[in-house]
Amino acid sequence: MQAPNRDEVQIVANLENTYQVGDIVAVALVDSVLKDGTKIKPSKLRGVYSYGMALGIVTAELGSDLSEIYCQQELVNTKENLPFQKWTSIELLHNVRRNLDILGNAVKITYRAKIKLHGTNAGVQVTTEGKVAAQKRSQIINPQSDNAGFATWVNANLEYFTALRSTENITIFGEWCGNNIQKGVAISRLERKIFAVFAIQIGDNITTAKKLEIRPEKIQDFVPEHPDIFVLPFYGEPVTINFGNERQLQDAADTINNMVEDVEKLDPWVQATFGIEGVGEGLVMYPDTDKVVERDKYTDLIFKAKGIKHQVVKTKTPVSITPEKVQNIAEFTALFVTEARLLQAVTEACDGEYDIKKIGNFLKWISLDIQKESVAELEAAGLTWKEVNKSITNDAKKWYQTKIVTS
Repeated sequence: MQAPNRDEVQIVANLENTYQVGDIVAVALVDSVLKDGTKIKPSKLRGVYSYGMALGIVTAELGSDLSEIYCQQELVNTKENLPFQKWTSIELLHNVRRNLDILGNAVKITYRAKIKLHGTNAGVQVTTEGKVAAQKRSQIINPQSDNAGFATWVNANLEYFTALRSTENITIFGEWCGNNIQKGVAISRLERKIFAVFAIQIGDNITTAKKLEIRPEKIQDFVPEHPDIFVLPFYGEPVTINFGNERQLQDAADTINNMVEDVEKLDPWVQATFGIEGVGEGLVMYPDTDKVVERDKYTDLIFKAKGIKHQVVKTKTPVSITPEKVQNIAEFTALFVTEARLLQAVTEACDGEYDIKKIGNFLKWISLDIQKESVAELEAAGLTWKEVNKSITNDAKKWYQTKIVTS
């Protein structure tokens, strides 16, 4: 029931507090949510309608907004026009090499690895005003349109995230992983969900240029202790890649392949942190740095190296310095339409569900994901996207329809 449309709002107070004329009283209006989770609704008390709750006498200016003291904040949604902050699409090593060759940059770069956890990409925006927004890989989300419960969790921890606001807008990027998000890896055996942070973006290209902090110790300084938040450390020793020397480039690729093989056998971070033994997904390789970096220049050099069981491109090794060469459309389709990619599409585009109504979203995600990743392979095979798209769509559609029937 709506309150009457007038300047005065009728509120029935309880019997615990006595008010005198002239007292300034804190009032929670209809639709407010108190910090204990109580949502204020219109009610009828002693035969009189009340459109709010009196919270007690306060020392404040008349008309002051006391929401931060008494109420939970609301999670920002897309209606508030907060721009989505996308995490970068991470390339394979041969694509990084190809891009550097195009630019004529035969550079030598030292890399540090972080364990790649098998979950779903997630982010939390915190504005300078203290607004908080939850994100999945492709958009801002809220508890009503969630992704594996991430927005619901952020909503329950708004005070924690609001306290992180600073002089610039930030986005905390990580992997939302654990129970019932993915299968077949050590982290999926965790009995709860966690947010594993791997980078913090500073700025948003609207107020200030985007910068990136990837150093674990600096991220840890920024993110206070929380039982569900972990900062991913570096793994293993630094690896120097000389993109201008093919022999040295191959030696570095061999070193990384050995590292990935070890992680796939046993995820060392999950074992050390949670005491769970099981396979890992792979590694993400970050250029080593001693400072905050410019995001746009830096992210083009990051690359991923997934174990054989979790590859979205079915290469012979996790890391290769040249693209896999196929002979025909069928081989190209088999190379890219992998179980790992199909399952990722279900998580990202279909909220983890097999539903005929969501098959369009599923196929669109698959098509866009493969198209952006397969430029080098198409070029090497002498194929065009138009030639392979139908085969990819047909295989993905058959797989999804089979899952609908059997799930």
